[in-house]
Amino acid sequence: MLDYIFFDASLSAKFKDHLTKVGIVFECTDDEGFGSVQGEIVSIADETSDTVLKELQDLYDVLQGELEQLLEQSNEGLMMNAAGMEVQLKDGRLCTLRVSPDVVTKILTVLEFDELQAFIDNIARSVENPDSEHFCHNIEKE
Repeated sequence: MLDYIFFDASLSAKFKDHLTKVGIVFECTDDEGFGSVQGEIVSIADETSDTVLKELQDLYDVLQGELEQLLEQSNEGLMMNAAGMEVQLKDGRLCTLRVSPDVVTKILTVLEFDELQAFIDNIARSVENPDSEHFCHNIEKE
């Protein structure tokens, strides 16, 4: 399943309405990754075409922009306590890693966002391809 997380019910409703209009079956669950409900996760099938996924990503980006505006208008931005980093797995699937925003904020004081993304991608590759050899050995560049 491919997941999209929403922190605002009206934005989630817009996304689900679009999915319904274009005939995409979806499931909804509460995100309890930090021990309490943080938002709603809307999941669709992995087999969704690349064209449709691009369209959905564009819509999701627009909705995230709307969320930013809502937070700026309501001054509730500080109440958000979830952050995510997206990585592409070796089989091509996209995966969102939920991270404490405090940790991300600290890391971004010393790294640029693209450096943090490269670090997260490296962790994902290491998890997918574990290396149990002695740490001090030469590894070939891919």
